[in-house]
Order: sequence, then structure tokens, then C-alpha cells
Amino acid sequence: MNASPEITRDLLAQAVDQSHDGITIADARKKDFPLIYVNAGFERLSGYPAAELLGKSCRFLQGADTEQPDIAILREALHQGRNCIVTLRNYRKGGALFWNELSISALRNEQGELTHFIGIQKDVTERTLTEQHLRQSHLDLLNRQYDRQAHTDPLVGLSNRQHFDEQLDHMLKTAQRTHSLLSVLVIDLDQFGRFNARYGRPAGDTCLRMVGECIAKSFSRASDCVARYENDEFAVVSMGDSPGGLQLHVSKLRNQIRALNIPHHDSPDGVVTICIGCTSLIPLRDTTAPGLLKLADSALQQAKQRGYDYEHIV
Repeated sequence: MNASPEITRDLLAQAVDQSHDGITIADARKKDFPLIYVNAGFERLSGYPAAELLGKSCRFLQGADTEQPDIAILREALHQGRNCIVTLRNYRKGGALFWNELSISALRNEQGELTHFIGIQKDVTERTLTEQHLRQSHLDLLNRQYDRQAHTDPLVGLSNRQHFDEQLDHMLKTAQRTHSLLSVLVIDLDQFGRFNARYGRPAGDTCLRMVGECIAKSFSRASDCVARYENDEFAVVSMGDSPGGLQLHVSKLRNQIRALNIPHHDSPDGVVTICIGCTSLIPLRDTTAPGLLKLADSALQQAKQRGYDYEHIV
């Protein structure tokens, strides 16, 4: 397409030179495609004056950072004499990194011979860093979601057994190091098998969710961990409560579960109740997490021997 008569060579040269983007012309007939023209925009972009750029390949702007995926794409396009767009990490004269969106176009003479490459170069650092931040934020979100899923019981939304065991081990080591009181509770729904048989599995699932939510609200400090340990059994590990405070805490929890008024006609009280076994101690150096769980479970069995809706603390 021919230029309008009003567009002179001088005007075209001035427009190219004053363009905000970097514009370069490289000789495609010489080794390494040396630059034969750079505009003022490219001088500003690179930080180099034209005198230090002419006769060099643009490749020197990559410095030692030559293991970039788009470099192979650019190299192949130059070798085949075709157009391409790549984004590269380049370095200004002072060493500052900038992201350079480079668009190259191949020029041929009337005989179809490749003679030059025209390069249009844009500083896309801000855009690239924003995209990287968004991608990282998205990855962080996916990782957090994965962690929650990996550590969460899908039915009741509390910690699962694996996560509870990890937290118990961590809190035990902390209590041993700081000589703090550590409490482990095992909580079981009274006659839950009969509840499921009478009311059905969906009602049983709803019951577990309601009970689990009530337990989680009761033990909601950062130093507490509540989990559905297995089937209708919940487990709690808690730091810092006094023996007397813990006694009041578990008694209040039993009353809160009773106050849910979940019908259970196979229970003497006509509503869902729980039994709680608990061990509370300042752990010794040889205290183990399985040992604590065994003590809590033994206390639970003693509570069950007394009947429905009991707790036992050792």
C-alpha cells in the first residue's frame, strides 16, 4: 500500500523515531542479525544510546539469562525468516530487569530474499508481574483448597483423622517443651447405630453434622482441634485449660448436645446424647500421642459403663 501524498519520508522517519515503543531494524543478511537502526523509544527502553547498540545483536540484552522458553521460539523464527511475537526477560544498561514483548516482522526484497527484520519492542513489565501475581494467587488458593480438602472430613466439615493426628503430635511436642497442660477428649454418640436404624442414614448424617458443629463451637480456640475421628466418634485436643475448667467445659458440652433436641426414641432421654472420655495432664518426655488417645478411649469406656450421657476424666 502506498503512503498518502501528504505523508513524506521525513514525517515517516520522525513518526518512527518518536514512537513510544522501541523500533529496531536488523540486517538479516549478516551473522547474528546486527542492528542497523534503533529509534529513541528503544534507547529509552534499553537505557543504551544508539552508538552502543548499532552493530550488535539484540541478543546481548538477555545477558546471562539465556535459558528462556521464548528464546527457542525466536531463534526458530529468525532461522526460518518468519514473523513471531515473544516475551523475554531483558536487562537495561544498569542491569535492571524488564519484560520485553518483541514482535518481529521479516522484510524481503522484490526477489523474495530476506533482507531485514523489523522489531517492535514494548515494556510489558507491569502487565507481566500482574499476571504472575494473579497466577500465583490462584495457585495459592488452589493449594489452600487442596489442603482443606485433604485435612477435612467431607461429611461434617471438621478435621479428619489424619489432620487430627498431625495436630495432636504437634501440640504434644509444644506441651512437652512448655510444660503445659494438654487435654485429649474422645466423644461418642450414645446408641448411634440404633439411631441410624430407626431414622435412616440421611438423618444420621444430619445428626453428625449438628453434633460436630456444636463440639467445634465449644472448642473454638486456636489451641483447640476438633475432628471426626471415625464413624460417630469425635476427638478433641486442647491446650491450657485447668482440670476444673475442663470439667465444667465437658459438662456444659453434654448439656449443649442434649439441648439440640435431636429426637432419639431408642435413648432413655428421648434425644441424642453423648459420652465423653478425657485425659488431661502435663505430658512427660516419654508421653506419646497414641498413649494419650488410649487413655482418653479408656476413660470413654468407663463413662459408657455408667450409662448414657456421662463423662469420665483421668
